[in-house]
Amino acid sequence: MSWGNPQTSREKLLYGLISPLSLGYGIGSYFRLAAYSKGYMKRVRLPVPVISIGNITCGGTGKTPMAIDITRRLIAAGYKVAVLSRGYARKSKEKITVVSNGQGEFALCEEAGDEPLLIALSVPEAIVIVGSSRAETAAIAIEEYKADAIVLDDGFQHIRLERDLDVVLVDYNDDPENDMLLPAGRLREPLSALNRARVVVITKVPAHPDNERLEKLRAQIRNHAERAEIAEARFVPKRLRTNNGAAPLEQLKGQRVVAFCGVARPEGFAATLNQLGCTVVHLKSFSDHHWYTPDELKMLEKLMRESNASAVVTTEKDMVKIAPHDRLNQHLISVEIGVEWLGPLPSHISEMMKGKLESELKRGKQDSDSATSPGGESTKDDGSAGKSGSRKKKHKPK
Repeated sequence: MSWGNPQTSREKLLYGLISPLSLGYGIGSYFRLAAYSKGYMKRVRLPVPVISIGNITCGGTGKTPMAIDITRRLIAAGYKVAVLSRGYARKSKEKITVVSNGQGEFALCEEAGDEPLLIALSVPEAIVIVGSSRAETAAIAIEEYKADAIVLDDGFQHIRLERDLDVVLVDYNDDPENDMLLPAGRLREPLSALNRARVVVITKVPAHPDNERLEKLRAQIRNHAERAEIAEARFVPKRLRTNNGAAPLEQLKGQRVVAFCGVARPEGFAATLNQLGCTVVHLKSFSDHHWYTPDELKMLEKLMRESNASAVVTTEKDMVKIAPHDRLNQHLISVEIGVEWLGPLPSHISEMMKGKLESELKRGKQDSDSATSPGGESTKDDGSAGKSGSRKKKHKPK
């Protein structure tokens, strides 16, 4: 069954039975948003720029690779970035966990959650914090770690925290006009919620897209988000990761492999493996954010041996959950995914980066001008005061 698009008589019957629940879900969403817009529920404004990466459907649009891409770009522009995530499906009951302090110290996957840890490992210079209250985690990021930019991972529905830029992802393969709200469909909010977005990115655009389909999707977005900038992107394999480090994509070509994943849309992973030219003899799909048991890992290793496969291949998100000492790890390969923008970077993002670069250049010139007095004598001290003043309190991941 395509979630929200029933095909068989049984699926249509089930769809009809749970559709009234979608109405209740929609009413609840409306009143929640109205409470914030009318001021009955207070929003929090941060003293630093905030970018939210989100969607209006349940999973699978590519929020994590997009958050990684934008975080890297902001860091390259000079920002000290903190990524805030809810840490969905993590095992820890801690209210707040510092996944990465931006200095190479990382929390365990059970404490962090798979996606936050993947972001932390992919961008080790970023501060990554998980917790249900983004306002609280933002305060830690700014006050303790001196972050000067915040990226909200899956933050579109987190209305309480105000943001300067809402980036919303829409899957090229979706037909949102014919979908329904949860639980009958995949929509987390009505399509009218897109009017809050400043940038809408159509993701997973294939190499040879159906132009009619693409234009129809653009029109649907414009119908609900008149002021939004519409961009397009696809996710492409960049390299492989093994227990011994990085490896070229060509290593998988012609190989027989066993594959597994616990993601929202496993068909995308299957298509990537096909693109890499390997023969998938078995593909095991698990639920999104699945935590693998020892028996499941043994089963995968057994499948590899019995099918005469050369490796077990999985996603980056799944690989972070496999302990380094597990036997499966010596045969395990993950595929690193990156963002390929189909056209210029959205202007709202590039302008934010440009503004920071210009600010840093201006500050550097001012520092240079003030370093020497009119008489030519340096006004700098021996550096000891600067070293003392630059010490920061370390908040190690738990």
